[in-house]
Amino acid sequence: MAKMWSCVTVLLLHSIINYFVNCELPSEIEKCVAGDVICIVETINHIVQNYPNGIPEIGLDSLNAISFNGVVVSEAVPNTPMQMNLKFRTLTVRGFENTTILRAKGFDKDLRHGFELSGWTPSIHLDGIYEADGKLMMLPIQGRGQAQVLLTNCQFTCRAKAIEDLRTDGKRYAQITRVKCLVDIHGLHVNFDNLLDNKELSDSMNELINSNWRDVWHTFRKGISSAVDNVAESILKRVVNKLSHDDFYKHL
Repeated sequence: MAKMWSCVTVLLLHSIINYFVNCELPSEIEKCVAGDVICIVETINHIVQNYPNGIPEIGLDSLNAISFNGVVVSEAVPNTPMQMNLKFRTLTVRGFENTTILRAKGFDKDLRHGFELSGWTPSIHLDGIYEADGKLMMLPIQGRGQAQVLLTNCQFTCRAKAIEDLRTDGKRYAQITRVKCLVDIHGLHVNFDNLLDNKELSDSMNELINSNWRDVWHTFRKGISSAVDNVAESILKRVVNKLSHDDFYKHL
């Protein structure tokens, strides 16, 4: 009896290992021919729209809420209206589950060419614990507390570079080496608690920021784009670590 259970255990472990090592896209998701960017755009949008909670089998985590620690949004630049250091000790990003991919480039069989995705997200919510000091609109600030940042009508282009990783299963996997995103928005609204010692002054400062959001965005843009880089890179790395480059495409 013990021997029989040992055999069953070995077979079960073997099945589990094969499942995770040789994972593929779920059968209901259409595979595309390498280089067919129209098909790839449709497939990615299908995944985003139909799997907002992710697909654990291929390493895709939930897109509803993605968390980070220690995100620097801006650093003080002397002799500018926005001499502000802003850092999120904790940060949760929401809204990527509503993303629509509009264009794709690359996605060839040759990983050296990299790939590019451009898209649109109606709104991105950033929520977390912040620390800030410096000058904003030439007014001194020093605050810590809860913060919410809402970005509306967000347009982005993300470019990724990768190298080939041939594994012992005989398949090629992608190692992401660089992700760079350019982000533009058509609206910004913030609410920083305790931005100043006085609540009324803090509320007034928040109103001032929101009234001059275009100027503020120029200060925040680099750091927020960097946060989007981290989101995109973390999503891509988890997926390509589990889903081989060969299994992503349709074989003719």
